[in-house]
Amino acid sequence: MLKGKGICVIIGLIFGFAVLHLAFPPAQHGPRTTGAVMLGGTAFLLMTCSIILSTRLEALEDWFGGLDRMYQVHRIAGVFAALTALVHFFGVPKELPEAVDPIANAVAPSAPLGMLGLIFLVIGLFIALNRKIRYSRWRPTHKVMGVVYLLIIGHFLTAPGIFFERFSASGIVLVLAAIVGLVALIYSLFGMNKRTALPFTIESVNALERATEVVLKPIDRMLEFKPGQFAFVEVEGKGWNEPHPFTISSAPGEDRLRFTMKVLGDWTRKVREELEPGGSVQVRGPYGRFDAIKAGERQVWLAGGIGLTPFLSMLRSMGKGDARKIHLVYAARDERDAIFLDELKQRASELVNVTLVPLFSDEGNFARVDMIKRRLPDPLGNYDYFMCGPKPMVEGIMADLKAEGVSRNRIHTEAFEFR
Repeated sequence: MLKGKGICVIIGLIFGFAVLHLAFPPAQHGPRTTGAVMLGGTAFLLMTCSIILSTRLEALEDWFGGLDRMYQVHRIAGVFAALTALVHFFGVPKELPEAVDPIANAVAPSAPLGMLGLIFLVIGLFIALNRKIRYSRWRPTHKVMGVVYLLIIGHFLTAPGIFFERFSASGIVLVLAAIVGLVALIYSLFGMNKRTALPFTIESVNALERATEVVLKPIDRMLEFKPGQFAFVEVEGKGWNEPHPFTISSAPGEDRLRFTMKVLGDWTRKVREELEPGGSVQVRGPYGRFDAIKAGERQVWLAGGIGLTPFLSMLRSMGKGDARKIHLVYAARDERDAIFLDELKQRASELVNVTLVPLFSDEGNFARVDMIKRRLPDPLGNYDYFMCGPKPMVEGIMADLKAEGVSRNRIHTEAFEFR
């Protein structure tokens, strides 16, 4: 669930900048210039926040509710930055004031830098939001946004003083933001992966029905994680040049790390067909705040297809003394399509507090609130809900739960989208 602390910080930053800018504007500013420059500064602050979120800092996960939510805000901040920059472009005066030396301005051309930054920002945003572009092509082009950020910094630092005063209250805010943003950009591009990567060796690759389980053996030390978290997996070698996020399906404390991946695209298909034991893998993480341990005693876990993986880790880590009462609703097309079903049945029989509810669509049993309601001994509002699965299923169940009066604070989902 998205937490409001991080959102409040971003809104507070922008509000504080706007107050300082409006309260202490340069004497030569007219209303149009003041408003346009304020919008430009707002766009830059949003870009800075977006870059900071891309660093995947663990402390920020607590502010936003997990890395998946951070990337949601990262994407939204980018959209609003582009829209605000467009309004800034059309609003700012296009002719230099009389007090500005045109020769000096030509030496440090603020306008061309801003124009290039805006063009690349809009193009980059279009690419980022275009779902038809494959991840392998999207990822390197998205790094161009770092160049956009540098262009925007150059744009406002070389702007004539009549538009931007570097030592005004709001100007100091933007300069400080640029310093923090540059450090975050350098870290995300060059330092993050080296700092967080752990080396593993591929022990086995197990083909399942419509999925693949990859078992990794640690080379140095084991990744420490909590049930429900995920990590970025990067296979080393020619043709394996990009990390992909996957939920960890093994339990904490195991001597092997397991990932279960549904065969969806070119990369996961390549994993199934070409990945061999003995290869090297870099694992970065863990990330995520999909944590059922801190919730109430009555819980419903809703898994759709490969969305079972976080619950696999949770079940594998549970002991017999767990006081929670859990109903695991597992939705699949049929029994054959339900991976790890035999293990789920065994664990449910061993753990007296877990009730397994398989729902197979081929038998007319769909993951709907009315189906779930009939199988629960208590009213819907008495449970905490954890959901992971196809987006239409999760959004539909969430809407129906809210319609039944279930509080949004009791509904927890994993927003497994990073673009």
